[in-house]
Amino acid sequence: MKIPANIRDIIDKERMHQLATASKDGEPNCSYVGAKYTLDDETIIIVDNFMKKTLKNILENPRVAIAIIREKEAYQIKGTCEYITKGPIYEEARKWMKAKGDRYPAKGALLIKVTDIFYSTSDEKAGLPI
Repeated sequence: MKIPANIRDIIDKERMHQLATASKDGEPNCSYVGAKYTLDDETIIIVDNFMKKTLKNILENPRVAIAIIREKEAYQIKGTCEYITKGPIYEEARKWMKAKGDRYPAKGALLIKVTDIFYSTSDEKAGLPI
């Protein structure tokens, strides 16, 4: 699914978002992510610096959800995730992260292909697909 420009802007410019994962048995996990950007119109990159439960879940179950918000504009993004530790996309993500500081290990990257986007506002659109 193509990510609209206004949603890409929120992903790229807002400081933190919430990433939800679940284990193969359905045990949920939600964590804040700040090392993220849109790779293209259909893909989000999140750099793995210190992930533990999140990474375990992704390796067991590639389905994820991301909650994003800017003022009164809020969305839930769903997608499938691939964990990468080599190749040009990983190297680009690692370089991007290392430019922010050497304290970030950039152990890997989550390559998230967006499948669905829903309104997450507190009005009549809540839960509807965009």
